[in-house]
Amino acid sequence: LPRLPIPPLRQTVGKYLESIVPVANDDIAALAETNRRAARFLKVGDRLQQRLIDYEKTQPYSWLEKWWFELAYLSWRESLCVNSNYWIAFADDPNAYGLARAPEQLQPGHPNYHVGKVWDSGEYSEFQVRRAAKFIQKTLDYKELIDDGRLPIDRTRAGPLCMHQYYCMFGMTRIPRMGCDELHQDESTKASRTITVIADDQIYSVDVYDSAGHRRPDGELEAELSAIIADVTERRALGELDPAVTVLTAGHRDRWSAAYEQLERQPSNHATLKAIQHSLFAVSFDTTFSDPPGSITAHQLNMKCHGTRPGHNRWYDKCVSYMFDRNGTAGYMGEHAPCDALIPAFMIEYVAKSVAPENIG
Repeated sequence: LPRLPIPPLRQTVGKYLESIVPVANDDIAALAETNRRAARFLKVGDRLQQRLIDYEKTQPYSWLEKWWFELAYLSWRESLCVNSNYWIAFADDPNAYGLARAPEQLQPGHPNYHVGKVWDSGEYSEFQVRRAAKFIQKTLDYKELIDDGRLPIDRTRAGPLCMHQYYCMFGMTRIPRMGCDELHQDESTKASRTITVIADDQIYSVDVYDSAGHRRPDGELEAELSAIIADVTERRALGELDPAVTVLTAGHRDRWSAAYEQLERQPSNHATLKAIQHSLFAVSFDTTFSDPPGSITAHQLNMKCHGTRPGHNRWYDKCVSYMFDRNGTAGYMGEHAPCDALIPAFMIEYVAKSVAPENIG
């Protein structure tokens, strides 16, 4: 595919002058002044245009890419949870079983019925684990389609589109750095055999492929996820849970960067951070659930921000994250910097059609 072209300077200025005519309305003086300033700019603009052309030659892919990443995303210092990460809801499984019920269920006609409420059951469920395993397996199916080059090439009427962003989802992690974050992905993370699992803010690494590179069957995966749930439940009862480091990923980026630097200097924490970076994607298990089922506001609060403890039990820096509440309600959250949201949306549609086709129109 051709590289992103640099528009001719006079063409760019001409389009700008055309675009402001409707905004200026009948302000002839303002239009005249803008045209004078544009003419003055063109006297020095050629030198600036040449600097841009020279800069483009130093960039591996595009003159815009580095600036876009850093200025649009990575230098933004506010919370990813609130300002940048996007969130998607999945329809509930009509065959769900063993569901927890709210002690005070909202009834139709209640002023908060459509808003809903988040409850914390304090427990996990078998159905929650089984549904998560399905999502994990179908997501790995999609990754293998990408790796094998079996996805149809995206096209417009003008021709084929670059498919590079599809390779930026898996094994991709945002790293907090003072002033401007980094994106970390390399060949080893793209070929990783693990995912990160989070429950009660405790972080686990789970092999989804065996040592020979074969996918682990559903039963083995469910058994390991269930063992994690059992371990977390026992540790919570004994008061032996580790501090909730995950909540740091939800905060101001410079504060998270300062904490990250300290964690990196401690061997055990350094190993955990590396394991997260090396994983393909993250999966969070929550003990919360929303009532009534399908109440979108409560569902969003529950999935994106962990409704009863905002910012907990998520790794907001991971490009791909799934969340499953106590009743198996599923959500997806993405760190926006590596790729446009439309790219993972195609994957999400694939997974949803595979897991619950009856809910896809």
